[in-house]
Amino acid sequence: MFMLTKIEGEIESGTYATIDDDGTPCVQFFVDKDDAMTYNVQLSAVGYDLSVTETPDDSVDKICDLLGYAYTVAEPGDLVIPKLEILQKELENLDYLS
Repeated sequence: MFMLTKIEGEIESGTYATIDDDGTPCVQFFVDKDDAMTYNVQLSAVGYDLSVTETPDDSVDKICDLLGYAYTVAEPGDLVIPKLEILQKELENLDYLS
């Protein structure tokens, strides 16, 4: 599995998570590294500086339990794009929508 972190290979550096509808932080995992890289490019376009980090499949539950986060897994071929709220907020910070 692959996830986005602040420093490549270092989950402890900070894991990218969004907030789901009930207020729970949610980490997006990807089965396919190319899909994780595509998502990372989308986030970097609005100012995020993240890296793709591989993690063993069997540690996903452990990582999220330790963090108190929920998670989703994007299977190959799933279309995953950043939430509209993230894009709007970041673009406003860059004065593109002001």
